[in-house]
Amino acid sequence: MGTPTDAEIRDLLGTDPTRAWRAFVDRYTPSLLALIERAGIRDYDEAMELYLMTCERLAADNCARLRRHDPAKGPIGAWLGAVVRNVIVDWVRSRAGRRRLFHAVTALPPRAQHVFELYYWQDRTPSEIAEILTMREAQPVGLGEVFEAMDAVDGVLNDRHRRELLAMAVRARTPVSLEMELESGLDVAAPAPDPEHVLGARERTAALDRALASLPPEDAAIVRLKYVQGLTRTDIERALHIEHLPEARVKSIVGRLRALLGPQAAVRESAR
Repeated sequence: MGTPTDAEIRDLLGTDPTRAWRAFVDRYTPSLLALIERAGIRDYDEAMELYLMTCERLAADNCARLRRHDPAKGPIGAWLGAVVRNVIVDWVRSRAGRRRLFHAVTALPPRAQHVFELYYWQDRTPSEIAEILTMREAQPVGLGEVFEAMDAVDGVLNDRHRRELLAMAVRARTPVSLEMELESGLDVAAPAPDPEHVLGARERTAALDRALASLPPEDAAIVRLKYVQGLTRTDIERALHIEHLPEARVKSIVGRLRALLGPQAAVRESAR
C-alpha cells in the first residue's frame, strides 16, 4: 500500500482510529517536522518534544481533532500549520518560568535586568515598563530612565543573543488558526491587566507621542525605531538611510526628549 491520502485517512477515522492514526503519522511526520523547523526550532531535542506534543493533541480522544477537520476548508497539511503554531505558543509559555538571563545581562544593575525581562520576554512597551517600574520601586520612573536601562541592555547583547531573542519572539507570536473552533482553548489566557496600570501606560504613551511630535521627524523616528521597535543603530541607519548614527546623537535626542517629558511626568505624578 502506498502513502495514504487525506480521503483514506478520513475514511479510516470513522472505522478504525488506530489504523487511521498510524496512516496519518506515516504521511504527515515529515510535514510536522518541517513546520517545527520553519518556526525556528533547530535543537533536535526541542523539535522532538514539540513533535510529540503535537501528536499527543492530535491523537487525543481517538483523534478527535483530526475527525473534526473539514476538508472543505483545505487539506490536512495546510491545517497542520495552525496546529503546530498553537503548540509552539503553549510550549514557549510553559518554558517562560525556566528562562535564564544571558550571563552578560546578569552583570547589569537589577533595574536593567528587569527591563530586559519586561521588554524581551513579556513584549512590554517602554510606557508599560515605566509604569511597572514605578509601582515596583514605589517611586516615579520616567521613560528617559527606561531608555537608559534599555541602552545598557543593548550594549551587552551580541549577535548570538539577538538571534536567540528573535527566534523566541517569532515562536511566541499569537497563532493565526485556520479553524479557530478546533483550536479554541489551546492558548493560555493572559491575566487581565490592572486598570490603573493600563491607564498609566496609556497616559505615558500619549505624553511620549506629544513629546516626539516636538522633535524633528528624523529624531522622532530614531527614538521610535530604537526604543519601541527594538532596532539596533545599524538597523536604524539602514531603515532611515543615515550614513552614520553615533551613540552621542541618540543620547542627545533622548536628553531633549526627557526635558520635554519632565514637566508632563511631574504633572501626572502629582495627580496621583
